[in-house]
Amino acid sequence: MTEKEVKILMNKYLNGTITTTEEKLLEKFDASLMLDKEGHVFKNDDHRKQVGKKLLKRIHDKQNRKSDKSWVKVAAAIAIIINLGVLTYLGLNTENKKTVTVSQIVETTEWGQRKDFVLADGTEIKLNSGSTISFPEKFLGNTREVTLVGEAFFNVAKDKTKPFIIKSGDLSTTVLGTSFNINAYPKSNDILVTVATGKVQIGAKDNTAFLLPNEQGVFHKNSDSISKNDVDTNSLINWQKGLLTLNDITMKEALDVLEKWYGVTFVIHDDTPLDCHITASFNNESLSNVLESITYVKKGLSFQPLKNSTILIKGKCRDND
Repeated sequence: MTEKEVKILMNKYLNGTITTTEEKLLEKFDASLMLDKEGHVFKNDDHRKQVGKKLLKRIHDKQNRKSDKSWVKVAAAIAIIINLGVLTYLGLNTENKKTVTVSQIVETTEWGQRKDFVLADGTEIKLNSGSTISFPEKFLGNTREVTLVGEAFFNVAKDKTKPFIIKSGDLSTTVLGTSFNINAYPKSNDILVTVATGKVQIGAKDNTAFLLPNEQGVFHKNSDSISKNDVDTNSLINWQKGLLTLNDITMKEALDVLEKWYGVTFVIHDDTPLDCHITASFNNESLSNVLESITYVKKGLSFQPLKNSTILIKGKCRDND
């Protein structure tokens, strides 16, 4: 579905005018496809809040009527887009046929922000900047399922009777109890799953792979294929410890990393060429200290703070500086 079609169906759902066929289409909708385009969906924060109120009213109306539970998926997808803190929905206990009320929680981080929290089963999650994760307040049924857009490190509590499943677009990551990192930003062409301990299964459509410690699985979105690589896990998950590593990358690539890490925007003065390379590591350093270190090794560059967390970069950048 296109962005316009999703928006039309979302409005129909919230207004109660959606048909059964249209609702099934919306069920298949992947919220991650819209997160990077949310500015086109909502006019402003007030509009977002109004949509949130409509969604909660729609859920309340659904709860008071006998119907199937397909609307739960629709509501959860819309909740991720509008960044609702808590979404209430119904979970069905098939043993005693009683209705159980469960809360679906959505945690979000802005660029430059990171967040730690623990799920009801004891699973520890470190959410990287610019990311969103959705999970139930408590896990019902035979699985523990969460949805991730962005990057997070998981230390999953062991439970052999309830597999832990992370949905990241078309990729599913399944474990029983282990620690690993998932990098699934919407604008990236690949989803990366890096294992620290234990064994992890990843799967998309007809492709499946098993990963062990110091292995990384790569799901290539364009070809729907999966590949495996041997990696140094510690260097790839250092972000959770506050360690920022720039390993022989161009200055332009380094600035992209710094924008996400610190929540700032760099503006290049007069198309300054930034194809020189940099290798450095920083341990919980402030942005000012990082920029000072860069100008020390790349003496032709200078940084000038502007308004609204914007930084102007001037000068020349050469590998022989």
